[in-house]
Amino acid sequence: MANIYDVARLAKVSTATVSKVLSNTPYVSDKTRQKVLDAVFNLGYSPSIAARSLTGNRRFVIGLAIPYEPNYLFRDPFLMEVIQGIEEIANEHDYNLLFTTARKTNPQGAYSRLLNKGYVDGVVILETVKSVELDKKLVESGIPRVSVGYSMGSKGNLAIVTPSVHANDYLGALEATRHLLNLGHRRIGIINGPANFMTAMEERYKGFCTALAEAGLNPDPELMVNGDFTLESGIVAGQKLLQVSPLPTAIFSFNDRMAVGAMRSAREKGLKIPYDLSIIGFDDVELAQASDPPLTTIHQPAMGIGKEAARKLFAIFNGDIDILTETILPTEFILRGSTGPVPT
Repeated sequence: MANIYDVARLAKVSTATVSKVLSNTPYVSDKTRQKVLDAVFNLGYSPSIAARSLTGNRRFVIGLAIPYEPNYLFRDPFLMEVIQGIEEIANEHDYNLLFTTARKTNPQGAYSRLLNKGYVDGVVILETVKSVELDKKLVESGIPRVSVGYSMGSKGNLAIVTPSVHANDYLGALEATRHLLNLGHRRIGIINGPANFMTAMEERYKGFCTALAEAGLNPDPELMVNGDFTLESGIVAGQKLLQVSPLPTAIFSFNDRMAVGAMRSAREKGLKIPYDLSIIGFDDVELAQASDPPLTTIHQPAMGIGKEAARKLFAIFNGDIDILTETILPTEFILRGSTGPVPT
């Protein structure tokens, strides 16, 4: 199924120009208009309701597709900051947000409900779940879209990469691990996210492994456990890591909430942080500053990611951006009190 991006690529024009031609908007040259019409004919393209709405009949609504259940979403401070950033830019353009979350019985429903009804002018996707099927739905819809996270694209005739915005997870994890290694730590436990869940987690693990390799070390499978990004899962993960013998001297958690959970497990075991065990997180949510001791972490600009994703979507509306662009925002190492030299 061809979409508006296929037409724009074949005609070598912007999607905005395609929309103008299809809605008979003036101020398009005859030559350009014919190129677009030829591309439409050759591809057999049929404009979707949502695509037509971008030309003179906008709904002034941005969809936000969130593949999480509500009880998880509203407890995640990082995601809430991302959404706040999207809302601020939408507000500047007099747009509203319409977001939908996953259902236990149908995780993909978060996408299909927005895409099938023609409610929105464009979609921001919290792209955390790897799924070619989801990417196909987005490509086939022809709706302008931007991904918060890593876009997979898809295969065959649907080989279109969704424009994306994310932090530099690889370099952030590399810096966090180097910090622990420089303090003398060699037995470093890892609290990862759910297995095969997020590309961001894969990038963080790559950064971790690169830093180990620089020190002549290999990752120890015994020192890796998975959580689900919640504080409760961090407690369980911490308990598992602190049953390994010999004990790790440091733990790198791939988000702050799990790191704070691991800190609780360490205290319950009678360990003092950072004298007996160092712990470092990732995200730099408010909880990281309020923990005891305050959590050393990697800051990623949650609100900035949301704002950049929304700006990119509005640029696509206006035909001002290459739809294949990826924006990578820098992370920042934040030193606090939860990391120290390896215990003697």
